[in-house]
Amino acid sequence: MTQDITDITHFPPTAPKPRRKRLFGIAKAVLLVLVFALVGYAVYRQWKLIDFSTVTIRPIPLLLSFVALVAVSTVQMISYRTLLGAYAHAPRWLDMLAVAWVPPLGKYVPGKVAALLAAMSMLRRFAIPMGVAVAVVLVLDGLAVIAGLITGAPLLFWEPVRRAAPWAWVVCIPVVVGGIVALYPAIFGRLINVALRKLKKEPLPRMPPVSEYLIPVACAFAQWVFAGLSLMWIVQAVTGDPHYAQLPLFISFAALSQTIGYLALFAPGGIGVREAILLAGLQPVVGPLVAIIVPIRAIAQIAVDLTLALLGLLLLRRRRRPSI
Repeated sequence: MTQDITDITHFPPTAPKPRRKRLFGIAKAVLLVLVFALVGYAVYRQWKLIDFSTVTIRPIPLLLSFVALVAVSTVQMISYRTLLGAYAHAPRWLDMLAVAWVPPLGKYVPGKVAALLAAMSMLRRFAIPMGVAVAVVLVLDGLAVIAGLITGAPLLFWEPVRRAAPWAWVVCIPVVVGGIVALYPAIFGRLINVALRKLKKEPLPRMPPVSEYLIPVACAFAQWVFAGLSLMWIVQAVTGDPHYAQLPLFISFAALSQTIGYLALFAPGGIGVREAILLAGLQPVVGPLVAIIVPIRAIAQIAVDLTLALLGLLLLRRRRRPSI
């Protein structure tokens, strides 16, 4: 019996997006534009107060800030490889440069989903099961968010914050205590399994041994130390003054701004939200020069992400090239 070709070539029309989803997308776009407008206006107001005849960008601290941002991605890669080895198998270190540095470009796509899809696609090339790939990415993101909130919470004790919000410090205690409790392997594993079930993925059968779990936890906090160093050196590059005594403050700024930026689903790569937090936090420290520091910080992050992704792609292409 022959089959009518129309049965093969006919495709049902694509169902229109639900109205609620369209409205949600519009709301995110409007919110993003509003944040950009407010940040742009704040930068403009501070920009007008700067005497540019006295401003000099110092190259050495600026270079150090780039090195620190590369260190952030490096400790993330170490954590990534450790977890992959715990649940499946760890790719070679050179391969990990592509695995860890190419997918993060997806964070600049609205919705926060592109980075996860890129990571799963990349891990498939190295025979990592899909369930393991999703679980490892969720574990990495979860550790980074919890560590970021714990590291950023002490800002609520900072004098300018206490003047503006006298009772804000009360939030710090439950955030820190809750974060520490959530990092306990058994509890953290349950939280990840809840997220995996929401995504309709198989739950983790176990958490890594303590020896392998401590490395990702340490890396989650270490990345915020390097992010704080990068921010401190950018400030030094613009102001000319070393701020080593205020390094804990810069670490908290970096952790809180990037964590909240990541959690803001409407902001690709946290852009806008991250800058808003840095503008509000750094202005009491550096004054109007914050209008130069914050854009440099944003440009430096994008430049490092692009450079590392390009390096990862080149190494991946070299790996595919047949040997003669």
